[in-house]
Amino acid sequence: MSTAPADRRAIGELLLDADLQARQLLMDAEGDDAPAMLRTWGEVVQVASDLWSALPTEPNPSPVDGITMQRLEAMSQAQHRAQLSQGWPGEGPADERLLSIADNLSRAAELAAGPGRDVRLHTPAARADLSAARMRVMHTLYVGAHAVGVAVHHHVEDVRRTRSRSSTTRDTRALPRGREAGTRIAAFEQVAGAYVGNRFSRAMAGQHVDPPRGTGRLHQALATWDVQAHRSLAVAPTVANLHLSSRTQAMVATASTAILAAASKTGHIDGDAFHYRLGPALDANQRAWAGTANRWSALITRGERSDPALIHAANEVRAAIHEVAFDRTRWASPETMAGRVDLGQAAATVQQAMVSAAELSCVHRDVVTQEPDLSGSARTLAAWTREAGEAYVARGGDERRVEAALVPPGDVHANRASPLPEPVRKDLAAEAQHLVDVSETTMSVSSSAVTLAAAARQPSADEGCARCRPEEKDPTNPGHNQGPAVER
Repeated sequence: MSTAPADRRAIGELLLDADLQARQLLMDAEGDDAPAMLRTWGEVVQVASDLWSALPTEPNPSPVDGITMQRLEAMSQAQHRAQLSQGWPGEGPADERLLSIADNLSRAAELAAGPGRDVRLHTPAARADLSAARMRVMHTLYVGAHAVGVAVHHHVEDVRRTRSRSSTTRDTRALPRGREAGTRIAAFEQVAGAYVGNRFSRAMAGQHVDPPRGTGRLHQALATWDVQAHRSLAVAPTVANLHLSSRTQAMVATASTAILAAASKTGHIDGDAFHYRLGPALDANQRAWAGTANRWSALITRGERSDPALIHAANEVRAAIHEVAFDRTRWASPETMAGRVDLGQAAATVQQAMVSAAELSCVHRDVVTQEPDLSGSARTLAAWTREAGEAYVARGGDERRVEAALVPPGDVHANRASPLPEPVRKDLAAEAQHLVDVSETTMSVSSSAVTLAAAARQPSADEGCARCRPEEKDPTNPGHNQGPAVER
């Protein structure tokens, strides 16, 4: 694994990323995630409290601000002590998604405790920006707690349904202690939710956002991401790296759709070409990358982490995209994007990202088909192998081949990393080839649409003459427009 370079994101960008990751966690939370999430949740709350303390103090601070975070920190510490005394969920891997949120909050706390720590909030705009930062932190804890609670609830239900005489003591402990953990998390969520209330959108309206200086950062971030994705998958072709690279590409495809849609509405690319050809191709591309990311997500072994340099590159891509195409709580309108950057340049930049994505899809396919040591979660592999085996036998296949491909029971029980069985690898290879086909189509369609749009914006020979200064015109030359010079 390579070492990640220094994180150059601003506090607002770090908080936005943490909040969006919490929302994604809520959509992805499953019962098997609960033990790791409970082990990690206390760290998220602790760094959030550190950040809260490091933020500047208002002249007349609201007592609700300080006491709410103190209550949440006390509740988290009490839950952590209970988990230690009860021995559940016990030792084990942390949840990497919550660690990523904690990393963002920790970095924001470092920045807040730096030279700007003693800043005085003289203006209403500065106080509104501080309120937005605090609201973003609290909203991250609110959504994150809900995600942990959902995972714990599913875990308890899973254990209850599968409990049998052969259940271990640890499985038995998971029922009452899981219910208690769920109650504590629900209380935490309600306290954080009371602070957020219905004020989130209003608070975000006061957030200060520095406008981007052109599309240079976006271009650099996407180019660096492309290089790092190739390096990481060449050195460490793991499921975690495959998941992060495909998830980031799905996000790039989503952002490209938003940027190119804005470019079509503002006349930078042809509207009909986007509506009938480019838009559908981008949608298919986003679905293909997102489906691939979901596949790899299910195969990640608990505790497995992506290359730090790849994580850093993905973080910078998200920050650069949000700077151009995001507006506090949602995708920005075409008018907002046009006010920030030249949408013609932005369209050309994301089109190059589609070209890179087509080549990266080939790398994914090569890893799936050629990497002999590729392994994944034994439980997921066992379920997929059974499904594939049943379909294979139903088509008249040899049942003995299915039995030979089954995942060892010991690996399934411990959920260890297990080599990919042949049926699973074949399914993944077919999906990877579909990803290549879709990505190539998107590259072709985007190239033609953006190239034609760029050509249409180039001045013709006559337009070039029209831009000449009056004193440079030659009235004897019929090729020159004899009217006054016009700036178009």
